[in-house]
Amino acid sequence: MRRRDVLIVGGAVAVALAIPPILRRQASAFAFSDMPNLPGFRRLMRGNLSSGQDYFAGLLTAEEEAAMARLPDNLCTAIFQQSSAPGRLPIAVFSDYYCPYCAVLDKRLADLAASGAPIDLVFHELPLLGERSVWAAQVALAAGNQGDHAAIHLDMMQRVLRPGLVGVRDVAQRHGLDAKKVMQGATGSEITARIEDALALGRALGIPGTPGMVVGRTVVVGALSEADLLKLIDLERQTSFTGCI
Repeated sequence: MRRRDVLIVGGAVAVALAIPPILRRQASAFAFSDMPNLPGFRRLMRGNLSSGQDYFAGLLTAEEEAAMARLPDNLCTAIFQQSSAPGRLPIAVFSDYYCPYCAVLDKRLADLAASGAPIDLVFHELPLLGERSVWAAQVALAAGNQGDHAAIHLDMMQRVLRPGLVGVRDVAQRHGLDAKKVMQGATGSEITARIEDALALGRALGIPGTPGMVVGRTVVVGALSEADLLKLIDLERQTSFTGCI
């Protein structure tokens, strides 16, 4: 799969039609910066951000180095995971279940997609706010092995996960899953490696806290307002991006 196929976001159906003019007027100018380590991408620092441990500081552990080594040369395959059809904009979202700004942004994006906006969403677990965040991410990924990860993620983002097996049973019951399998998966090595891979991808993209997004070719750090989010989607859909080949 070529990067060009992943990120061409030319417009067959203009998302601008779904953007109320008053919101477009309220959106302010963007200050993009280049990303020398990721040619073709640009960065936008904007909005509220929950920060946790500084996972960019100091030397990497052996596990972190191994996860960085596992990243594909073509980061687009890790970011977006699958190609989008022409006219649809890929958006990758990086969230922590204990980040209040993430809950708002994830719901905003899900509502936009449900309204028929031509966007394709993929959700990455980026647990930066401590052990409870890591556990919630492990549960979500393990549950996603049995069901729809995006639906499970969005559901868990709006709730507090109760500790231990009780919380796992809650998730399993809501989504018709086998709680024992979810619990076994959440504590297994495969899910641990997926968490490490997500953190490595966050490092590679320079996302120091949550929420983070990759909207087409723009790496966004922070929770965009509704007006700014719609404006950025509109801008990205007007661009035929060829830097991710």
